Amino acid sequence: MPYIKKSIGRVTGGAGNPSPKHPMILIFEYEDVEQFPTREVGVTTYAEGFVLKAGAKLQPVYATPSSIEVLQEAEGDADARGYKKGVKFEHPGNSSDIEDFIEYNSNRNLGAIVRSCNGKQVRIFGDPCNPLSLKAETQDTKDGTKTTITLQQDVRDAYRVLTYTGELPEILDEPAESQTETI
Repeated sequence: MPYIKKSIGRVTGGAGNPSPKHPMILIFEYEDVEQFPTREVGVTTYAEGFVLKAGAKLQPVYATPSSIEVLQEAEGDADARGYKKGVKFEHPGNSSDIEDFIEYNSNRNLGAIVRSCNGKQVRIFGDPCNPLSLKAETQDTKDGTKTTITLQQDVRDAYRVLTYTGELPEILDEPAESQTETI
């Protein structure tokens, strides 16, 4: 469905307030994706088309809730503007689980899903032709131990973040009752 022009008024109810995010960022590899929504400029919400291959699951990674940042940077010269999208968050400590995750995923084509706490918004970052790259920075000082993970596209493209209103694929090690997050 192509973009349809309409009046965009002021949103009421404190729309500019921070939006709390679910502390589990869902990570997936694009080689595990069977079907992905076909993007169209001017359309940012899709209700179907995100399916993982049989046996593949979304991998939840804990993020300190107040550290989650949605990245959506416009860049480029006139007639060549686009967006680099991603998510940045802190993971407390430096357990072997997070170290293994970082090492394994450092050169893989990734996607990430950020859910709102109230389940009303699910956003997918990256796409099969322009996946996310993982960068990690570990702090182990007198002030604390944490790992800052940035998952971001290396190349800009024409699209904003995809909002997904359909059913998500199965989530690894998450209770089934919390997986039925459709909008």
